[in-house]
Amino acid sequence: VSQSRYAEVSTTPERKPPSMNHLRKILLAGLMANLSVSVWAETADMENLLIDTTEIFAKMIREEKINKELLKDAKGVVILNATGFGIIIGGSGGDGILLARTPEGWSGPCAFTTAKGSFGIRVGGSNNDIIILLMNAGVVDRWAKGGHFTDAFANAAFGPNGATTVDADMKKRDFNVYIMEKSGFDAGVGFGGFDVNINNEFNANFYDQAGIDADDIISGRVKVPAAKTASLDRLYNLLKK
Repeated sequence: VSQSRYAEVSTTPERKPPSMNHLRKILLAGLMANLSVSVWAETADMENLLIDTTEIFAKMIREEKINKELLKDAKGVVILNATGFGIIIGGSGGDGILLARTPEGWSGPCAFTTAKGSFGIRVGGSNNDIIILLMNAGVVDRWAKGGHFTDAFANAAFGPNGATTVDADMKKRDFNVYIMEKSGFDAGVGFGGFDVNINNEFNANFYDQAGIDADDIISGRVKVPAAKTASLDRLYNLLKK
């Protein structure tokens, strides 16, 4: 009997506490997961934001997502990455830039953040690249003032892709919206309420002016400093395509 009991105990695998190396791996994985969601909310400055948003715009142009006829008619362009959005659920927001068309060409970038609302993404993941073509001057001004965009405020729809024929109604919308989940999946959209907050710190640092106003940026009254124009050259060239 004693031998049987001994054999029974000795064949049971010994449970060892997790090693420090294993615990470090778990902690690192958790930190990386958090970073992947929050990285856009912690973009260091306008110049880094321009790198990211230019790449978003370049990808959608390269993959022929944006209708170029609508782009030529747009009075403003918004480019942002929004994290935390799920299926028909509001999200945590993101960072982006607004550019407006002026008589001399495109304005300099105006940095902003979005929060508290939902872009009404019907399908897609939690990390979405978003481009919004603003089709009239009034909605460009409204965006630059910040504040809350309610469901009823904007007439918005998912914009037509590439060479899709454009009708008059598409040009009359307030917004034409393009959303691509980071995996490459195109998301449907039904615009919901959301908040726009102008990032005064990014704007002041980029333009070397304290207390700079968003209206001064989008009107072209404030020019991009000569030392920083190179960071915009690629984006301006893409906007001409």
